[in-house]
Amino acid sequence: MRHILGSVAGMAVLLAASVGAGLGQTTPSPGPTNPTSPPASNPQAQSGATIVINPTVDECRKGWDGSMKWTKEQFERFCTALQSSK
Repeated sequence: MRHILGSVAGMAVLLAASVGAGLGQTTPSPGPTNPTSPPASNPQAQSGATIVINPTVDECRKGWDGSMKWTKEQFERFCTALQSSK
């Protein structure tokens, strides 16, 4: 009799554990930690905004020309910052 009672109790524990595990898998994960939108001053946050990539070291060595996507002032500022970061 004890053996049968022990087996039934063991099966009940296993059943409860598997039901708990199954319920845990269907629980939705938490949402975003910061649901507010980024500030409008952030150019990446604006729809359709172009991300400006700074000139490379090679481009800075060659120098600015009119066909580049930066103004001469932007180019010089980026290259100066690149030189000072080394």
